[in-house]
Amino acid sequence: MSNQDEAKKYFFEGIKLYSKKDYSGAINEFEKSLRISPDRPSILLNLAKTYFKINNFKNAEKNLEILISLKGHDQEKKEALNLLLEVYLKLDDVNGINKLRKISYLENYFDNYNKLKIQMFYPRFFDTFKEIEITRNDYEKNIDSLLSNEKLPKLSLDEDLIYTPNFPLSYDGHDNLKINNKLTILYKKIYQKLNQENNFKIEKNDKIKIGFISEFFTNHTILKLFQGIIYKLDKSKFEVFVFFSDKTLPGNRYDEIKRNCIIHNYQNVFLPKDFEEKVRSIKNVNLDILFYTDIHMSKDLFFLTLLKLAKFQITSWGHPETTGNEKIDFFLSSELLETNNYQKRYSEKVLLSKYLPMYFYKPKLNKSLSEDLISKNNIYSCPQNLMKMHPTFDTAIKKILDIDKKAKIYFIKDTNEIMTKKFFQRLKKQISTNMDRVIFTDKYDVDGFINHCGRSSVLLDPFIFGAGNSFHESMYYGTPTVTMPTEYLKSRIVLGAYKQMKIDNPPVAKDIDEYVDMCVQLANSNIEIKENYRESANKYLFENENVIRDLEEIFENIVNE
Repeated sequence: MSNQDEAKKYFFEGIKLYSKKDYSGAINEFEKSLRISPDRPSILLNLAKTYFKINNFKNAEKNLEILISLKGHDQEKKEALNLLLEVYLKLDDVNGINKLRKISYLENYFDNYNKLKIQMFYPRFFDTFKEIEITRNDYEKNIDSLLSNEKLPKLSLDEDLIYTPNFPLSYDGHDNLKINNKLTILYKKIYQKLNQENNFKIEKNDKIKIGFISEFFTNHTILKLFQGIIYKLDKSKFEVFVFFSDKTLPGNRYDEIKRNCIIHNYQNVFLPKDFEEKVRSIKNVNLDILFYTDIHMSKDLFFLTLLKLAKFQITSWGHPETTGNEKIDFFLSSELLETNNYQKRYSEKVLLSKYLPMYFYKPKLNKSLSEDLISKNNIYSCPQNLMKMHPTFDTAIKKILDIDKKAKIYFIKDTNEIMTKKFFQRLKKQISTNMDRVIFTDKYDVDGFINHCGRSSVLLDPFIFGAGNSFHESMYYGTPTVTMPTEYLKSRIVLGAYKQMKIDNPPVAKDIDEYVDMCVQLANSNIEIKENYRESANKYLFENENVIRDLEEIFENIVNE
């Protein structure tokens, strides 16, 4: 048997094993074939596809780059480049995407959909502040270029561009009003179905009809933030509807959801999958107010916000960011959260509640900590999504470890292993020899998370985009959180909560050095601080009926003005 025949034998055996989903076996056969024929594009492509299947993106990238460097083989090269795009998206690799943007001949290898994906990529995670500045500047230029393009491709609503519409922008520390406005315009140009006229009847309702809509009304932070409002609104004045998207059909929680709607006297509306039918289902209810609890976290619901589906449309701090969208009339915030001249940061008219605009139920734990664990010192925890770890935050971590030799700092692993690795490597560059005192834990269930917060001596609020739900849950044990707010709402939730709790001299820092000093001081303080915070939370933060009365007045004013 000739070498080429042997290479073919291994190749076809690899194809057979791949079809049976035996990916490790397929890789072994493709590798044997490649050693004999290292320049054969079909082997390189199939080997890359197989590595991609097992999330070994680096090896997939290596083989794709070899293929792309070969002369000719246009069909295989086209497949390779499109797969390489998916690899870079999975790796959150801004440098890789930039390489694709700069290669002129790629115009012939990508369809319109993938061309747009390349132009609209924005990473979830950055290594340096400088990288943020460069990437953001390039991104806005790309958006401007697309907006001026008279031959902009038109997509169906099923074609999802990149992540959720512009979610990662919220974590980079900039004012996003202008760019969010540009993005709403761009999406309406790309997706023609989003240019519908307002064609619903405006009829007077006996009660104020208010609808709450989200993809996250099952076991999610959004549900915890807003379910109390849904349950507690005065049903003699308000007719309440809860809209579930098709992605949040409750499965085995259906009975619970059905029971809650009967107990608390509201109506569930399960939206169909088809977009047009979604639109009709919402319009037919004839809502006075449609309340989007979060925007930019879901493609489908983002698309709905670009239409007018109720007399008034409102959003709030479920995703604490202005929408830049003229179809959203109001943003519900709080006088506890905003700084002077707050309106300039929003496209919506800002409504200020006297309280944090949420009714948060006190957590119920099946298993609590023992007192000895509660009082343990020198445990610093930042129990937040790793997307929130802005590069400037690394400096504070380093300083804490340098000052407090007994400190251990805990983070929670991201569900995406790549994100965890990227953050670990970034910290390692900054911290070096102290990485043995940085611990990454697996994700917790609710009991585990709250007990983790209770076990901690102090909690670290990340810079730029801080805690919300997690702070409230941590108050079950009263573990203090040190925060350093900016002018933007997304960094001011902890500060607002402290104000509502009437805490004297809360740990609110003006700069990094003060932040670090506060963290170290609290890590070595006694249990009395926790007890004081826990008492204040029970009195002012959890299940505060004044919140509901205040929100009712706001909703009534919206409709009656």
